[in-house]
Amino acid sequence: MFMNENRIVEKICEFPTKLGEISESIFGGISTKNGLLHRLSVPEGSESDSLYLCEGLCKPVILEPELIYPYVSGPFSQKFAFNSSTYRFMLPYEMSGKNKKEFKIIPPEELKSRFPMTYGRILEFKSQFSHDNSPLDSADYYSVRGRKLLEYLNTPKIIVTEGYHLQAAYDTSGNYIFEDGCGIVLKDPEKYPYVTAVLNSRISRLFPSVCGHGMMYSSSATPALMKRFPIVFPEDRLTEDLISNISGYLMFLNQQKYAAGYNTANWLNELESFYEYISDLLVVDTYLGDGIDPRLLDTLEENIHPYAGDMNSDNDESLLSVLYYIKQRILESSNFKKYEFDTEFSGILSFL
Repeated sequence: MFMNENRIVEKICEFPTKLGEISESIFGGISTKNGLLHRLSVPEGSESDSLYLCEGLCKPVILEPELIYPYVSGPFSQKFAFNSSTYRFMLPYEMSGKNKKEFKIIPPEELKSRFPMTYGRILEFKSQFSHDNSPLDSADYYSVRGRKLLEYLNTPKIIVTEGYHLQAAYDTSGNYIFEDGCGIVLKDPEKYPYVTAVLNSRISRLFPSVCGHGMMYSSSATPALMKRFPIVFPEDRLTEDLISNISGYLMFLNQQKYAAGYNTANWLNELESFYEYISDLLVVDTYLGDGIDPRLLDTLEENIHPYAGDMNSDNDESLLSVLYYIKQRILESSNFKKYEFDTEFSGILSFL
């Protein structure tokens, strides 16, 4: 019998393992007193690592790059992987010598002597926006709140934001600053690709309803609620590996689409859609069960391998060719379009 939305939500709520249990930490982003002071962008066509556009002063500024970090702008971040963008965040903090996970704010006098350009910009901003020409005698003016994010800066993590629905991207370097959404540091680093795929799947679109079922009403992408996201791993390790490998493919394909910009070829869009659809099939089947034709599953296992998931190669065209070839192999060897999913599973997937 076809499951309606309420029954699907109830079933998802019944899963005992939550995201918080497999995470070392789930935390919120940065908050500031003077957001415009910290936010920057890179001028179009600039090759300098010191030249930025100040969002608050509306003019170019030269700053020390050691204090500048990539920034997730707004709730609509990329899916699966972060791409090079023009947004930056000024963070006058540095790692403590005693504890590499502890970031401390740089006091004004030290900032003035070691980072004079950043110090001068803060003074100018304070003068123009606060009409205060007094000396900078306290770091309070440029301090930020978000101890956990600072603690896990430079640590790989998933960053989840909420636009029309949840979106998750794996920050491999761990140095992205964000304000909206939350960061997720997993206990087992090998689980990042799988969890990223789940958080981008159609299952995640039901999470607001799952929250409502538990009488939890607020934005879904908050640490308190994300800790309660039901997480399910396939009983078969091969299926988990398939999802993880495809997640790697999608990280690479999203980066390629971003690099192409408005000139993205139709075949690249279709390639991404194909792998995203396969990922959805596998994740939904993991949560709701027994909907995929075993012959198709065998075909996926025969063709999707970790070697094609190594997205650190310098030869992008070669990797794209491999992914296109794998797609064709799956379509040809499995008669993909002829396979019928059982009625309940097919209905659920279209419903989601």
